[in-house]
Amino acid sequence: MRKQKEKPEHIPIRRPLTFSEALTQIGTLGVKRIGQYVREEHLVELQGAKGRAKYREMSVHTVVRRALMAVKLPMLRVDWTVKGAEGPDAEKATKFLESCRTDMSHTWMEFLDECITGLSDYGAHWFQVLYKRRLGPDQEDGAKRSQYSDGLWGWRKFSPRGHETWDGWEWDEKGDVKGLIQLDPYAIGGTGRATIPIDRSLHFTLGGRMGDPEGESLLRSAYSSWYGLKHAEIWEGILMERMGGVPHFHVADRDVHLFDASDPAMVDLRGYLEDASTAFRLDEQVGVVTPWGIDFKLEAVPVKLEDLDKVIRRKSWEILGSVLAQFLELGQAAHGSYAKTVSDQDFFMLAEEAMLRHSIADVINRFEVPRLFGMNAGSFRLTKLPQLVPGDVQTPNLEGIADPLAKLVQAGALTPEPALEAWLRQLGKLPEQKEAEVAKVEAGEDDQHWTYEDLR
Repeated sequence: MRKQKEKPEHIPIRRPLTFSEALTQIGTLGVKRIGQYVREEHLVELQGAKGRAKYREMSVHTVVRRALMAVKLPMLRVDWTVKGAEGPDAEKATKFLESCRTDMSHTWMEFLDECITGLSDYGAHWFQVLYKRRLGPDQEDGAKRSQYSDGLWGWRKFSPRGHETWDGWEWDEKGDVKGLIQLDPYAIGGTGRATIPIDRSLHFTLGGRMGDPEGESLLRSAYSSWYGLKHAEIWEGILMERMGGVPHFHVADRDVHLFDASDPAMVDLRGYLEDASTAFRLDEQVGVVTPWGIDFKLEAVPVKLEDLDKVIRRKSWEILGSVLAQFLELGQAAHGSYAKTVSDQDFFMLAEEAMLRHSIADVINRFEVPRLFGMNAGSFRLTKLPQLVPGDVQTPNLEGIADPLAKLVQAGALTPEPALEAWLRQLGKLPEQKEAEVAKVEAGEDDQHWTYEDLR
């Protein structure tokens, strides 16, 4: 019999990589680019500066604006906190980071508004980070003026760079972005051309392919729908202006030869009728004067206002659906249900939280928070840096929480206690319980107890 091979006592391990092998990148990201410009977009009209101009045009349309505001406004109402610091000076570092957030020359809300607008409209945004020495509120120099007089370095402002001035990217030898090239035609003095290094900036992107620094606008998938909607609205206006028909002049008199180029009178008459056909529209001067023997009427067109209205409604729904905001159509469409609308809204809020946490908060925490504390090296003893944490975008459904919670309490599976009440108050954004009341409950001196009916 063939002797079976004995299994090795240990799993064989490959030769470890050398330091050179472990640190060397092979190949590039593969972003399609020509010189300083990215060419990932296959539609020419949506590439580079032309694309950003087109997205700007789209963003002011009524339906598109509804969709973008639905994306932005829920994120602007979120409360931000500072958490996660560890080390002897954790509490001091937490308070410091929170003070930096509220001590800039602009509000945190203004920064978020600009950042979310740039991400949703264009797919990316760029801010240069400027610092200041916190030497008190009486300083005339903005680089030193602060609410605090601790001498630490803090954020002065996150200065955005307008998308209309983006003129390409500076790359390293591996295809990674080193900086933004800006060309500002409105700059006072100089050429308006500058390269802003990425290690002094915050670069936010949304979507994109393989590290595309320009990201992908939320409006990209809505472009074809917006294009159709735009032209359908134009056709609707023309049809209404022409009262649903095409002007038609009929020559009843056989002696009238409109196309006789040798007769000056016929040439003038034909010119008059052509001008009258083109200029006919519903306004304060509407009316037609016809010569003897020529009849006027409006010929019906195959496309009716009702048909265009259906196209406009469908294209509007497609635009809202492209940003998961189709629930905004609730009550305006003959189809759909309340349950599905609630489900769509929940999914929309999950997407909102993902955008806020991963596209904005993570970028600040990963790149800017370490730079800030690096500027203040030696001032804090930390084993872990604090983090800026956004709250929940969606307000929780307390009714949906209270009923199962009450049943758990009634069944004895959950014990009412101050920590649970504090969590519920925080969840529902209710006033905090006073410390004296908490101590009274913990000491068993509170004569009011939670019951199933109280929770309901």
